[in-house]
Amino acid sequence: MSRIVHLGLGAFHRAHQAVYTADAGGDWEICGVAWRSRTVADALRASGGRYRLIERGPVEDREREISVITETLVAADEPDAVVERIAAPDTSVVTLTITEGGYRGPMIELLARGLAARGDEPITVLSCDNVPDNGEVTRRAVGGGATFASTVVDRITPASDDPLTVVTEPFSLWIIENFDGVRPAWGAVFVDDAGPYELLKLRLVNASHSALAHLGIPRGHETVADAIGDPELRDFVERLIAEELRPTLPPVPAIDVDAFVAQMFERFANPRIRHRLQQIATGAEDKIPLRLLAPARELRAAGREPVLIDRVVAAAGVS
Repeated sequence: MSRIVHLGLGAFHRAHQAVYTADAGGDWEICGVAWRSRTVADALRASGGRYRLIERGPVEDREREISVITETLVAADEPDAVVERIAAPDTSVVTLTITEGGYRGPMIELLARGLAARGDEPITVLSCDNVPDNGEVTRRAVGGGATFASTVVDRITPASDDPLTVVTEPFSLWIIENFDGVRPAWGAVFVDDAGPYELLKLRLVNASHSALAHLGIPRGHETVADAIGDPELRDFVERLIAEELRPTLPPVPAIDVDAFVAQMFERFANPRIRHRLQQIATGAEDKIPLRLLAPARELRAAGREPVLIDRVVAAAGVS
């Protein structure tokens, strides 16, 4: 048995990294670590690690059972156990979904302790958060002690009220920088440099989500599908992408950006995925600088005023 320790036991992990691991087969198991809430951890313990995944398309569902999370811990209650799992010789990979603000928090401290306790045992750490150069960000936050590779993840997954049911969209993407180390046979895309893909995700998918949330909530919209169905908001986001976001993107190898954007709007419009705007708007102080203020600075450096970006930033109340 080979172990992955995952920090951040939310719905996204259970719709993404856990699914890739289940599909990879082999003898891989996941120890999922929540920070404070016991809801999901206790439910998975009671179910023997089994939960229901529903891939919800525009007209039909695909349902399956996932059972690769064989152990759960709650870090606030069991910090030493988390450190022990990371330090264990049969742990080969640590993955993280701790949100943009989590790299200044206690999960990182536990990760650093676990890596320090391993000695020379090799291990790879993969951040799966929407942070540019997230591998290097994690390395700096932790202080070394592992191989750190950047990744890009994409799968719209609303928060779930049922801890044993995760609803997600059919689309899924995982870009991982190549690394030498033991890993599952993930069906991810392995690349030499994840940087261009990170910017593609942050400045098209995530920035558009933020625009829809901060401009859509005041107009009475509740979900992404509601907001993108508003002709004025859709026109705004199309202009935001074409005029101010795409011009800041580097070339993205093997990606047709026009097709990517068209598919993105189709995903946003899926009426059966209730991706709440309030969920996206939460944590704007960490999200907006990465998604919108960074391209705004690049536009200003090139002599252009980011008028559309500034409108979203003002609505978000972030400076």
